[in-house]
Amino acid sequence: MKRDADAAGGGLKTLVAPHAGRGYDYLIEACRDTAAGCPGIRSLTHLTNNTVDFAVRAAAAEPFRGALPWDDEVEVEGRPAQRFVRWVLETDATMRQLRTGELMRVLAVTRSGGMQYSRLRDGQYVVGMATSSEGCDAMDTVMNDMATDLRYRLFDLGTEFPGGDPAQHKRTLTDHVPLTLQATTRDQEDENRLRGIWPRHLNPYDLHYAAYYRDGTPVCAGDCFEHAELSEALVAVPAQNRRAMYRDLVFRLQTSLADLAQILEPLTTDPVERLVLDVQQGAVYLHWLDTADGDFVVGVTVRQKQVAVAEERLGDLIRDLRRR
Repeated sequence: MKRDADAAGGGLKTLVAPHAGRGYDYLIEACRDTAAGCPGIRSLTHLTNNTVDFAVRAAAAEPFRGALPWDDEVEVEGRPAQRFVRWVLETDATMRQLRTGELMRVLAVTRSGGMQYSRLRDGQYVVGMATSSEGCDAMDTVMNDMATDLRYRLFDLGTEFPGGDPAQHKRTLTDHVPLTLQATTRDQEDENRLRGIWPRHLNPYDLHYAAYYRDGTPVCAGDCFEHAELSEALVAVPAQNRRAMYRDLVFRLQTSLADLAQILEPLTTDPVERLVLDVQQGAVYLHWLDTADGDFVVGVTVRQKQVAVAEERLGDLIRDLRRR
């Protein structure tokens, strides 16, 4: 394979670290095929134990600014990916107490681009970078497919459904589901409005928890963690402890967002508008309503096949919040 193929190879340039021998050929081809089929991708970087092995980059993309004259091009392209992996692993350590498995996919989206992390197996990752919010969604889809295919074909591992099961669809909710709901706003009309929104969207099938923050402070949070449908899935952590853990996770994420912004800076200086933390048993979502004021909504599902459906349901809840 011609590893340094440029525009002749679908407008892509392959940057390979000196240590990456022929054992990487299948992985390089997989990344090239994935990037070639998704024009929004700037690059895909493969890392082992957070060492950059290779990067497949759009041939027209300029190297990131600030590189030193002696820096290798693959190191320059891979440096944001290395920092992103480090951030993900630190976040994963925080999330392990929830007993929902390893963090296997992370998507950070701004209006002008973002990054996606895919864990192929222990110590082996691919990080993608896209140059628009729409490109992030397209990149996320093809990277999920690539990760699933590589786990099956190359590593003989099982399907983990990163991003959820595409065959799942949002069901119509007809039954009233008892919720644990807390609203702390001082405006009674506002509180009544919030209490009316949550029961329309939370359910034991996909979206299990949602919390609304204003200026970084929670004003409404609800869940159906104690529903009988979830008793087996959540047996490892009592509902009350789980609520506290999600509040603590959000607090920790708020403090680490500055680090995430610095990681994204070579690609974009826009604030993060959407963050998805996809574990082996579900996902946590953060969607910002106003990044300047710290207004955002947190969502949680513990059903892995429903990860995409639950985020769609969270979008419905957010549209209700925006209506006045």
